[in-house]
Amino acid sequence: MKTFFNILLSCVYMALVVPVQAQRDSTVTLNPADEETFRVIHNFFEYDTGMPLDARVVERTEGEAYTREKIVFSGVRDSRVPGYLALPKGGSAPYPCVLLMHGVSSSKESWWEDQSFSSGGLLTKELLNSGIAVLTLDAEYHGERISGNDFEGAGVFIFEKGWMYRARDMVVQSVIEHRRALDYLATREDIDTTRLGIAGFSMGGMMVFNLAAVEPRVKVAVAAVTPLLKDANSALAVFNFAPYVRNTPVLMLMGTGDTRNYTREEAEWLHDLIRTEIKNLVFYESGHNLPPEWTGRAADWLQEYLK
Repeated sequence: MKTFFNILLSCVYMALVVPVQAQRDSTVTLNPADEETFRVIHNFFEYDTGMPLDARVVERTEGEAYTREKIVFSGVRDSRVPGYLALPKGGSAPYPCVLLMHGVSSSKESWWEDQSFSSGGLLTKELLNSGIAVLTLDAEYHGERISGNDFEGAGVFIFEKGWMYRARDMVVQSVIEHRRALDYLATREDIDTTRLGIAGFSMGGMMVFNLAAVEPRVKVAVAAVTPLLKDANSALAVFNFAPYVRNTPVLMLMGTGDTRNYTREEAEWLHDLIRTEIKNLVFYESGHNLPPEWTGRAADWLQEYLK
């Protein structure tokens, strides 16, 4: 499991786009969960749907192309989840919406900063300019929720202390809270809940697989530099979820040099496990930090299946 969390930082090279075709021979020896095992795993991502959201808008700011609301709602385990919901000024309501999920030691703010590790602000701008709303949350122990870990970043207990079960619980809780976020969107008349997408970077890319496999409301997905997590017994291992992503168009964006998280062969194998008919895998000549161009390709994919 530690393989996932050893993030490789490397220089950004020019993008080399290499679409990968379907099934191929592989030497990867990992075995995905069978149907019975996955039902057990799936159960850990369920929640009490009748629990009140107690949602409210606490702040509203105006941008040139969007109106952004800071929202808060009840998650799980007595948590309050802060987020930003941005509505485009172009187009007309109800809008399609994309949930953007950040990586370890990042936050919802990264999706509003062009120069963040993920270049997330570029993707947010492209979506809003195309008439798609955007929702970004802080994962447990991240951003405004860092107080839950005594104001120490999640990267400390993951990278320095090796508290991997705490990391597991953090991600499971965050996935459930993104399901709660979909519940919140369903309460709003300005969001079209028949057109909901997700995109994630690093840990967020892993959460894309988790969420797409357990949440039928997700209509399109983009997973960037998704750590493989080679522990077959992990409740988070993405290869246990990939075979159960069956009706959602999926785009995987990976780095050829991100070898501490996956090899090229492993990424291809993971892509082949996805059961949906519409999928694509693109490699960039980079490490874990993809070149900014990834955001344009992700935006195109999301727009194609949400517009």
